[in-house]
Amino acid sequence: MVGSLDTLPLSQIDDDATYRLRGEGDVTGLAQSIAREGQLVPIEVRLRGPGRWQVVAGFRRVAALRLLKREHVLARLHDQLSEEEALALSVADGVTERPLSREELEALRQKLIAESRYSAAIQEAIERALGEAPPAPEPEEIDLDVFSRDVSERLSALAVDVGSLFENWGDVEADVREEVRAQLRYFRDLLPFLEEGEGEADDAPPDDADGVVSEPEP
Repeated sequence: MVGSLDTLPLSQIDDDATYRLRGEGDVTGLAQSIAREGQLVPIEVRLRGPGRWQVVAGFRRVAALRLLKREHVLARLHDQLSEEEALALSVADGVTERPLSREELEALRQKLIAESRYSAAIQEAIERALGEAPPAPEPEEIDLDVFSRDVSERLSALAVDVGSLFENWGDVEADVREEVRAQLRYFRDLLPFLEEGEGEADDAPPDDADGVVSEPEP
């Protein structure tokens, strides 16, 4: 799948997202990098017809170049690339240039399976990427005492802010006043449950006596 390297007019690049694995996101930072250093990594394109090319990998680079109003793009040209080879190339680029998370890789695998595009080459690329992807982080235990004190401090600061707001209540927009009232009603309705729960806290099992909240067993 090694193609020749050349510079193409962006006008010859079709607006085709067949091989885009995820949204381009914000390309401002990438555009600034290209403006400073130039385009260091070529995109991968597949021949669609005379003078027309389909992007296989490098959608963010194309978007960044268009944001910069550039007229040309550095590209590796593939004039004999099958659809399966193009998809494998897209996956390989997608897991190296801006690595996908395990969740994104799993979602991509299910999507390609549903579309009957999960070939042996794609399977190998995704499984390799899954093997290299970091495992999902373990849920952290919460120190209940520290968390409770933090909530209390934030509520105290919020009470001061609400008092300051009351002094200028007439100048506050009507829709914002209603939003504030809705939040205060929530706390008002929550208070009876917190007061009723005090007895239950005294009956907590010994395992919770150290103030650490653990994940419930399945």
